[in-house]
Amino acid sequence: MNKLAKIFSAVLDIPEGDITDALSPETASNWDSLNAIILLTEIEKQFNVQFTYDEAMGIKNFGEAVALVRSKGGTV
Repeated sequence: MNKLAKIFSAVLDIPEGDITDALSPETASNWDSLNAIILLTEIEKQFNVQFTYDEAMGIKNFGEAVALVRSKGGTV
């Protein structure tokens, strides 16, 4: 599994095998507002990227997080 999936797995405490592009706050009970901040912080740190407020608020699922990291030059 990729580096981004490992972050989501660790923060949300779910198996990496359960992480799909459709994973979202609606499908993962642990994806609450606090864990959303932790996810953003970990992603920025691990991929050495910075998100704007609008970019961060625009992440609605794992697939969008992948696309955003890639748009910032990160290798997922």
